Amino acid sequence: MNQIKYMLWLFWKQLRVVNLLESCFAILGIIWTLIEALTFFGSPELSTAIKSIWWLIFILGLIVAIYLNRPKSSFVFKVKNRDVSIIIQVGDIFKIKGSVIVPINHKLDCENNGIVQRSSSILKLFVNNAYKGNYPDLQRDIVQELTERKEKYKEAIESTDPVVYKMGTVVPVYRNEVQYYLLVNSSLNSANRSRTTEDDLRNSLNGLWSFLLQNGSKDNLVIPILGTGRGRISLPRQEVIKEIVLSFLVSLSSDSYCDQLIICIHPIDVVKFKIEVEELLAFIDLHCQNTGYKKITSDRVGTPLP
Repeated sequence: MNQIKYMLWLFWKQLRVVNLLESCFAILGIIWTLIEALTFFGSPELSTAIKSIWWLIFILGLIVAIYLNRPKSSFVFKVKNRDVSIIIQVGDIFKIKGSVIVPINHKLDCENNGIVQRSSSILKLFVNNAYKGNYPDLQRDIVQELTERKEKYKEAIESTDPVVYKMGTVVPVYRNEVQYYLLVNSSLNSANRSRTTEDDLRNSLNGLWSFLLQNGSKDNLVIPILGTGRGRISLPRQEVIKEIVLSFLVSLSSDSYCDQLIICIHPIDVVKFKIEVEELLAFIDLHCQNTGYKKITSDRVGTPLP
């Protein structure tokens, strides 16, 4: 239902009467040419019968014209000199194929005294989708990952009383044949309310790319608009998306670690927060075409370390 509302809203917002009429008359011209050909090789009765339903032909042309001018929900941008694409996808993040980035607080506490369960956060939706609402199961998986790689996560601990982790700490969780990456991108205040600053956003993105560069499996990455909603970041959603794009492009300067970065925007966000889709797409296209990366013209020399 949200997707339909988005499509209708965007269609009305981007509606260009001239373009619609041009498409409509072009289609009518094609149909009428076919009618004339059939009439020429057929009989006067056939011509009369077809012309008597001119209104039906007009409606058919209008329907086809609307279909051809329908708004898109997915936009693909190829990054110059890299075998990587950035995709803006309007839809449900958990219905998109790929490894999903899930924001979490700096305590790696998936319940947060029941606050998460009462929220509309990505974390809550993740638990509902992947764990059928069983928060203790997710917490056990987090603790298991932290325990098995204790030495590695020691470096990510920011303070010990209580234990909190640095922005950009990543905890991988594999569930139902889908790879998830829990990304620390917010802190909790004394009332257990999460908050993301602009620095938190940038640090969490840097930590994410660094982790994936060392541990990723070249999967497609699906990322939400980090820090918005419950994160209470001061930046508008459109600016957060730009930060994600720019940070990602910078991270590709040395190597690539995924085939696609899919930035997922919920349909309601596009409408409610009036995201200027066309301006955003122009920004992404500009930066994807002007990365400054050097094109690799020869094979790399040497043997990679195991």
